[in-house]
Amino acid sequence: MSLIKRRYHALPLIASPLEDESHHRHASEESLEPKGHSALVTVAEPSDVPPAFREKEEASSIELFYDLFFVANLTTFTTGHPIDDRTTLSSYVGFLAILWFTWLQVVLYDVRFGVDSVFERVCKVFHFGVMIAFAVIGVKFDPSKTDENYGTFRKLSVVLVISRLVLMTQYGSLLAWVKHHKKIVTPLLVHIAAFAIGAVVCLGLTFSFKKTSSSSSYITWYVVAVLEAFAVFITCSQWRAISFKHTNLNERCGLLTLIILGEGIIVLTKATTNVVKGENFSAAIIGQIISAVLIIYFLYILYFDQVESKRYGTIRQQFWALSHFPFHIALVLLMEGTSRLITWRNATEFLDKFFIPIDSVWYSTNDTAVLAEFFANLAYAKKDGLYAVLEADASKYNITEFITNLNSTGNKTSEAAVDAVEQIEATFINAILSYFKIKEPKKVSKGKESLSVEPFDVLYNAVNVQDLVMVYFFVAAGLTLIIMGLQIALAKKRKVTGDWAAIALRLVVGLALALVALVTTNINTQQHYLYSPWMLPTVCLGIFIVVILDAVLGYLLPAPKELISAHEHHQHHGEPVHHNNNA
Repeated sequence: MSLIKRRYHALPLIASPLEDESHHRHASEESLEPKGHSALVTVAEPSDVPPAFREKEEASSIELFYDLFFVANLTTFTTGHPIDDRTTLSSYVGFLAILWFTWLQVVLYDVRFGVDSVFERVCKVFHFGVMIAFAVIGVKFDPSKTDENYGTFRKLSVVLVISRLVLMTQYGSLLAWVKHHKKIVTPLLVHIAAFAIGAVVCLGLTFSFKKTSSSSSYITWYVVAVLEAFAVFITCSQWRAISFKHTNLNERCGLLTLIILGEGIIVLTKATTNVVKGENFSAAIIGQIISAVLIIYFLYILYFDQVESKRYGTIRQQFWALSHFPFHIALVLLMEGTSRLITWRNATEFLDKFFIPIDSVWYSTNDTAVLAEFFANLAYAKKDGLYAVLEADASKYNITEFITNLNSTGNKTSEAAVDAVEQIEATFINAILSYFKIKEPKKVSKGKESLSVEPFDVLYNAVNVQDLVMVYFFVAAGLTLIIMGLQIALAKKRKVTGDWAAIALRLVVGLALALVALVTTNINTQQHYLYSPWMLPTVCLGIFIVVILDAVLGYLLPAPKELISAHEHHQHHGEPVHHNNNA
């Protein structure tokens, strides 16, 4: 039995988040009081000594496991909700906002008070359940149709209530450990009150979604989420004993960033499979893939070279953590846009490969032989390119009728011949776009009876979708760099010339990339750029400039005085020097 006890430690039902009392008797009253208050007593009573919570230097395995639920939700929602118009774009961002702030509140508890126990594992089960519920509900998440999907929004409100009840239970359990520390009870009660109010509001919103009318009350979810986050952060700023000092909050934000970049790699590899499907390994396509990989790698370098393991200061650290909300949204959109642009480039090259031999014949001046040669080239293109696709779905992409009509005309200049050729080309366009899973918006395609009503509508609508992809791709790329610059400003308390240069560099290049989206204001320039292979390389080049200049500035500009002093001190005493790459 003793051997079993040594090898298998019994997990406590509930564990204390506090360190040994003897380790923190020397703590001052100052850390207890809200900022601006002074202590009137020089000797603190035991109940007034701030409790020392266990320090966390790295995330536990169960915390990392929870992060996987976040990325699983992200993958599922992205797959089921392609961004094809402004409505789906806002819906996409809205769902990610709910997901991200739910993740944030769980993290804010874990990094300060999370201790492995039966109680905490049970609570984690509920948090896992909330994430699973998000995945299930997200299938029908569409704020533009709250009346049609009123049941979905009611369920989401109930799930949000449950997530807050779990957090209230976790914070409430802490009161048993700090009940003798009266002034610590106050901020914890503020936390509990914030989530209690949020739960009541979300419960009330459940009844605002009705089948008979649409509702915009879902906006209140976002207001509640933001106010709850600020309630926690402000409380931690006033009562420093429960702040994020000596926690792994920075690491958790960095880990989620890494996971999102990893998700970007997964999406990228899926896009590259389309290259294999089209058997199109042109220089332009290879350049697209290389640019996409380098974009992800350069972003990894820029972010993690600036993340400090130490705290930034209570206030700045909190704003730094909150800045990850727009940062992660921009990063997700950038990864999604990268994948879709690779697929689009592959499809357009395939269209050119397929139609050039056909159009070159049709628009020739030799009218007598044009039909025979047209059919010969059509048969070759069909066999070489999409024969398998057309055969697999002959009922949808059947061109026999159009070929018969074209044969019957005998003259390419007749209206019937022109119409037949348009129908043939439109059918192949639809087949190619379907082959690469490029679809027109659901709202547009819904209700269409046949592809032959308006021959080129599918292509026209697909191009409109790509216009939107191009806009949010460049805006997201620009915002990613701009927010990285702001994060450096928050992370560095005493900024030197190199820090200001790094901040300015990210802001300037980020703004330049975001402004590229203005190309859509000129239809000719927009179409030329949309069909060119330069969209991904443009962003790659911009980010590469930042990486190179960062390295050059690091060598040319002087290091901070405190780093130089530390270096001289260690050299004088013969001690090893530990450099901070973020200096």
